Amino acid sequence: MSDKKKLWQIFGPVLAAFLLLALVFFLPLSLTNYSQKDLQEASVSFSAKLVKGEAVKNAAFRNKQVNYVPFFGSSELSRFDSLHPSVLAEKYNRNYRPFMLGKAGSESMVHFLNMQEMPDGLKKKKAVFIVSPQWFTKTGTDAAFDLFYSPLQVVDWLLGMDGNTPSQTDQFMAQQVKKQNVVKNSAYYNRLLTKVAEGKALNHTDRSTLKVKRQVLARQDALFTQLDSSSSNYKKQVKKDDRPLPKVYSKNALDRIGYDEGQKNTTNNDFRIKNSFYSTRIMPEKGALKGVQKSYDYTQSVEYAYFQAVLETFAKNNTEVEFVITPVNKRWMDYTGLNNDMYQESVSKIKYQLRSQGFNNIADLSRRGGEDFFMQDTIHIGWRGWLALDQFLNPFLSGDYQAPNYQMNNRFLSTDWQNLKPSETSVADFQ
Repeated sequence: MSDKKKLWQIFGPVLAAFLLLALVFFLPLSLTNYSQKDLQEASVSFSAKLVKGEAVKNAAFRNKQVNYVPFFGSSELSRFDSLHPSVLAEKYNRNYRPFMLGKAGSESMVHFLNMQEMPDGLKKKKAVFIVSPQWFTKTGTDAAFDLFYSPLQVVDWLLGMDGNTPSQTDQFMAQQVKKQNVVKNSAYYNRLLTKVAEGKALNHTDRSTLKVKRQVLARQDALFTQLDSSSSNYKKQVKKDDRPLPKVYSKNALDRIGYDEGQKNTTNNDFRIKNSFYSTRIMPEKGALKGVQKSYDYTQSVEYAYFQAVLETFAKNNTEVEFVITPVNKRWMDYTGLNNDMYQESVSKIKYQLRSQGFNNIADLSRRGGEDFFMQDTIHIGWRGWLALDQFLNPFLSGDYQAPNYQMNNRFLSTDWQNLKPSETSVADFQ
């Protein structure tokens, strides 16, 4: 055997593999031919890969047959029952379908990066954003950041900066994102984010390299997210055949169903918490949880600045948004000692940050945690809570897009705002 043939036998398969990879990552071959069923299932899969990737999300938001609307939130999104927003939209054939983006641990910083990948879902579109005051702890809630992070988010963010000049929001968020270990350990992204944090524009070489990285990362995302986006929640939960829903929408009839389902599913405890949640999450340590939340404070937090970055992204895209502020189970609040006055102060602070900048669509459910079967567990609405929320969501989402008029105020990024305590100073005095 000649030396050339021997070399080919050794290196030929390696070269062929590299050639195949090059074809996959650089030729304009579509890797995102998702069926309508694929997108249906993805809309309620609650996959972290969907949150941090862009392929499936953008395929849904470009879809011409179904009007998918992004629902940003966290663990409450997966609390399925007969009155869940996805169930009601499907049952009553509404002109929109929720596309759920979030699970436990996804909060403002996660959603800010998530949004950088999905202009097709935001630009002059509608969205729903569920705000949990529990996010607003003193140091913020970024413990799950690594779970939802993808370098593609940072690449899209850097390439999408207006005029290549970092805004004040870009500078602030770059400083915060680069503190995260998964980013801090990457010299390349750390260097670029440091530039942005210092208000420096990215140069031609930086942008050219980012474009190449985007090509590779986007193809990688399209290839591997497609393999992981399957679920059966739509089939098993949304289109469940035995749901007792009336053929024609009736608020009173649905409220009766919510009451009955709540009563049936909360029989093993006095908190009106779903039986399975109580048995696995509460009962084993119930005694230790009594009074444990007495010192909790959601009024002073860096999260208010992260939330402002989300608002800036909505404003940049002229997104019309319905904000939802959630309650706490009143019986649970009393047991753990969570201060209701403090909770309402945090709600007032969130609402002032919204309304003073023109975000006026707010479904404030924060005072309704004591209503029977409004809550599915300690902090998540369900049953009658979903129905109450539907009274806000359906009129908003079924109507035509109305161009918003936002007046953004960068002072909401400041430590002054983060540390403002509503009990001592009126939020309305903040300028």
